Amino acid sequence: MLKSKSFSTRLSLNVLLIVTILFVIVMGIVAVSSHMLISDEAKRSASNILKATILDVEKTLQTVESTVKDASWLAKENDKDEEYLYHITRKVVEENTYIIGSAIAFDSCYFEGRHFFSPYSYEDPETGELKSKELGSETNDYFTQEWYTEPKNTGVPHWSEPYFDAGGGEQMMTTYSYPLKDSTGRIYAIITADISLDWLSEKVSAIHPYEHSQTVLISAQGRFLTSGSEFNLAGESAIEVADTMFNGNLMEISKSMVAGDSGTMRFSTRHGWAFAVYAPLTNGWSMAITCQYSEVLERTSQMHLVLIIVGLLGLLIMFIICYRIIKKLTMPIKEFSVSALNIANGDFNTQLPEVKSNDEILVLRDSLAFMQQSLVTYLEQIETATSAKKRMETQLYIGKKIQEGMLSRVFPNDSRCSINARVIPAKEVGGDLYDFTTCKDRLYFSVGDVSGKGVPAAFVMAITRVMCHLFTDLGLPVSDVATRINNGISKNNEANMFVTLFIGCIDLETKKMEFCNAGHNPVIVIPPDEKPYYLKAIPNMAVGVWNGFEYKSESLDLCPGTKLLLYTDGVTEAEKADKEQFGEERLLQFVSRPEFKNLNPEEMVSAVLDAVKNFAGDNEQNDDITIFAIKI
Repeated sequence: MLKSKSFSTRLSLNVLLIVTILFVIVMGIVAVSSHMLISDEAKRSASNILKATILDVEKTLQTVESTVKDASWLAKENDKDEEYLYHITRKVVEENTYIIGSAIAFDSCYFEGRHFFSPYSYEDPETGELKSKELGSETNDYFTQEWYTEPKNTGVPHWSEPYFDAGGGEQMMTTYSYPLKDSTGRIYAIITADISLDWLSEKVSAIHPYEHSQTVLISAQGRFLTSGSEFNLAGESAIEVADTMFNGNLMEISKSMVAGDSGTMRFSTRHGWAFAVYAPLTNGWSMAITCQYSEVLERTSQMHLVLIIVGLLGLLIMFIICYRIIKKLTMPIKEFSVSALNIANGDFNTQLPEVKSNDEILVLRDSLAFMQQSLVTYLEQIETATSAKKRMETQLYIGKKIQEGMLSRVFPNDSRCSINARVIPAKEVGGDLYDFTTCKDRLYFSVGDVSGKGVPAAFVMAITRVMCHLFTDLGLPVSDVATRINNGISKNNEANMFVTLFIGCIDLETKKMEFCNAGHNPVIVIPPDEKPYYLKAIPNMAVGVWNGFEYKSESLDLCPGTKLLLYTDGVTEAEKADKEQFGEERLLQFVSRPEFKNLNPEEMVSAVLDAVKNFAGDNEQNDDITIFAIKI
């Protein structure tokens, strides 16, 4: 029998009480945190599924849009051939499995003496047979229908609100409309493609992360494009349905979806609490996935019950074992507790009690002794490592500031030219460089990229930039500047490092540019009244590779208003997480946008940098980035 007043019993009961309290606290924390973690993971999973579904739907819609756009060219070329127009609508339906109908609706009296003329081909919803007919009539006035009036009034393609096509496809559908314009820009016809809402509902409703999850798709004006699992909601207003059928619980979500927002929102249903993740499509539609918390947390609750049962059994077993062990080990452990307390307070040389028994207590004593020595050694190592790390961080910080100070931040901005540039190293210090100087109405400028990254590249970058500035200040031809830099770097270059370098010189009076490209990325020239293009140049060797190499220069006449964009391969080789690179073609397309031509050099640099960052997302920068812009 246990003695109620014995020290062993009281100590065992206290241990049991403490462990029980800790167990309850831990179980509470585990329950709350696991519910939160699993809920968050479920939301992330649903969000990822939603994004994938949106991409799938948009890919389908894009194929429909591409089919219609391709057919629009044939319609323009044969807009007076009635038989061929019917042939075009049939081909649209035949060549795209998602399209159930296609029409070409012409303006009134485009065909002389005919108020309505709209060749229409469609799949019979009962037989699946491809049929054709004239869509317009007094009873089916397409001039008043949204799929015709919206693109007619706005002049841009349009996805219609869901509607029942009486007199046409005879089913619920949505229509993509593309306006046809003549040489004067007047819209004289609308070419369309119909998508069945039944098909769209099946495609979207098939996506459900959990058994009772639902996926819905609404139009730009807030009408259901899918039918739902319990009710046929196609064509109904999402906000009205939320207010009447769900007592307003989904009202806020519906309004956010109609507004084109994205996010996650919690709401209550007759089955308990649920959450919805929603996001917009590029054409103005919006999609949402709803999940019940009860389904998300079902397995977690079962796991918690098992943990509680196992924990209670463990507490009982622990009490029995603790009582037996504590009764034998109370005195030695008390002495060790004093020694351990001294060690915890920082006295690592405290004297440990002697142990004569050859058992676990001796092992514990030896372990404490080993811990003493290990702590002393470990603290010494930490102190040494911390001191070395601080020195290294200080040196790198100083090196970064020195390198930043070498690159001028004061850019010329007068009536003849303006310049702006940015360097963003991938590490604390980098190997990219730029330089510019004026000499007798001539603007010298250069952009370079040292092979490699970090401290070695930064050292070579500093040498290269100093030589660039020195030789251009002498007013030398750019080929001579490249030759001298090459000979300077290639001597005693045991590390085999090299620099790709573009050097240019612009006569600010004649607007003539002399340039030499030493293995660097091609420069983009942006004329004021022409399309941007990559400047072709003689492929000279990168500097530092071959001592004595003769560099050749070229010249180009620039007109006022011309802009130049120089960059390093950190721009074009910026990667997404899937390793897709930004690339030269995407860069040229970006600077070819009409709004880009109105930017000054500072805005050009910021715009390109933002485009690269948005493309790469959260992916880590893998190379130094330099962007240099000039406007003549």
